[in-house]
Amino acid sequence: MAWSDKNSRSSGVLAVPLTVEGVGTSGMLPPEAAVVGAKLLIPLWVDPSTQPGNSDLLEIWVLQPGDQEEVLFYSTYFPVPVQTPPVITLPPQYLQRDGIIRLKYRVTAGDTGNPDTSIPQSFTVNRAPPENLEAPTFPSATLWGYLNCDSQPKLWERVVVHVPAQPGRFEMGDNCALDWEGFNSLNGTAPIADTSLRLTKLLTQEEASSGQGFDFVLESDKYEQHIKPMERNASATATYTLYRNGVGLGKSALGLVKIDRIIPGQTVPCGPSGVSGG
Repeated sequence: MAWSDKNSRSSGVLAVPLTVEGVGTSGMLPPEAAVVGAKLLIPLWVDPSTQPGNSDLLEIWVLQPGDQEEVLFYSTYFPVPVQTPPVITLPPQYLQRDGIIRLKYRVTAGDTGNPDTSIPQSFTVNRAPPENLEAPTFPSATLWGYLNCDSQPKLWERVVVHVPAQPGRFEMGDNCALDWEGFNSLNGTAPIADTSLRLTKLLTQEEASSGQGFDFVLESDKYEQHIKPMERNASATATYTLYRNGVGLGKSALGLVKIDRIIPGQTVPCGPSGVSGG
C-alpha cells in the first residue's frame, strides 16, 4: 500500500496525532531506539464505541526512509468498554536506516464502521554507532604530526587518510564513510566553514581482509574547498563509520593532523603554483 493521506479525513474529526515517548519538538528519536524500539503514545480517540460486543480497530503504519510503500505493523481490536491504548513499541527493525520516518494510525469504530486517520507525523532516525574502531592515521604527516609544504604527496595533489587493519571487523561489501573537517587551530577547535567532507567506500575483499588496512584519498579536486583554507597553525580531523546492510556497526576514534602551509621565512602559503599558490 503506497503512503497516502487519502484516508486522513473521515466523517468525523481528524484523529489526534500520535507522539513518541521522550521525543521533543525536534522530532529526533533517541539513538537507542534503533536497538530497543520507539514507544508510541496514542490517546483515547474521540467517541469510542459503546455498544456491547463491538470493538474499535486500531492500525498503525510506518513509512521508512527511502521507501514508497508504508508498512502496517500494528493491528489490534479494542473491545467495549474501550480503554486508552497502552504504550505501543515500534520494533527496532523499522529503525535501521538514518533519515525521516513517518507514522500514522487509523481507528475504525465498531459502532459505525467509520474510519478516522491521524495526520502523518515525521521523526528523524539518527543512529549513533558505538566508538569501537581505531583512529585513522595520516601516512604523509611528519613525526610531529604535521602536513606541510614538504609533504609527499603534495597537499594540493592528494591527502591520504589511512584506516588501520582490524582483523575480523570488516567484510567485503561493507560501506565505510570518512568524515573530514578543517580547523583554524592546531587542536581541532574553531571549525572552518565549508571544509567538511564525507567520502564513502564500498569495501572490496582485498580491502576488508588486508593486513595493512586501506586508504581514503582526498584527490586534487578536493584541495580548493577542503584543504586550502588551512594555512598556518591549522588542523583537520577525520573519523570513519562502518555500515553493514545499512546498519552502523561502529565509529572510529578521532584522528587529528596539524596543517601548516607556510614555508619558514615566507609569508605566503605554498600551493599548486609554488609559494604564491595559497
